[in-house]
Amino acid sequence: MARQIKEIRNGSRHGPVSSYVNSVNVTELNPFVLWDHFYLPHVEGTAGFDFHGHSGVATISYPQTGDIGHEDTGGHSGMLKAGGVQIMSAGAGVLHKETVYPDKHMADAFQLWVALPEHKQEMGPVTYSTLQQQDMPIVESDGSKTKVVIGQFQHQKSTAQPPVDMTYLHVNLEAGNEWQHLGQASQTTAFIYVRHGSVDTGGVHLSAGELGIFEKGTESLVVNTSTQDAEFLLVLGAPLNQEIISNGASVHSNRTNLIAGVQKIQQLHSHGTSHIS
Repeated sequence: MARQIKEIRNGSRHGPVSSYVNSVNVTELNPFVLWDHFYLPHVEGTAGFDFHGHSGVATISYPQTGDIGHEDTGGHSGMLKAGGVQIMSAGAGVLHKETVYPDKHMADAFQLWVALPEHKQEMGPVTYSTLQQQDMPIVESDGSKTKVVIGQFQHQKSTAQPPVDMTYLHVNLEAGNEWQHLGQASQTTAFIYVRHGSVDTGGVHLSAGELGIFEKGTESLVVNTSTQDAEFLLVLGAPLNQEIISNGASVHSNRTNLIAGVQKIQQLHSHGTSHIS
């Protein structure tokens, strides 16, 4: 029996960002606490976000069109090419800056946030795991191509190092085909986002720009296409056995840690970022 969809979200748009998680439903996709789609079809120069702070959360950036340059107060910097993935665990607190370099005046990227486990990671150091597109495994079969961004699919495993037990897949499925995935039993949280085309899954029809949340469970995820090709992203994860408290920029398991994270970010702001290169 295939896992069923319990909710469809269309997201809320603010500027170039469409958000599918808010303060009201932030706990429903545990351990995932944010899913944003950043899309700018006409960009002159660069775009992005100047120095801002996070704590207690891992941000997972996955650009589709255009590259993302990053730098932070922990001394990290680099360039994430389109199609690659970067996992930044903010730990006890960090300021970072993301600069988007469009491709032919277009920028398109996804960002997923994951709450950090309360032991060691939540208030730990800032860490990174970056994997460029050419280093990601791709599984091809009749009618489908599955890119393993994080985790494992059909014995092909990504070397990206996630902070929690999770899987992140990017699938292209030709018209008139079926795709299946039986995830690890621990990964009971799952959602699907349709990037292009439309699919039938979990008893519903989903079109481009819609996010479907699967019921908690361990059954197979089954996706079908009819008359058109489709492209979708699928994310699964093991829920954390802890509270999720968020102020927007920081996510923690208790108010003491949230306050400490906010104070750390304020301290970093007070020190300034002009010295970062």
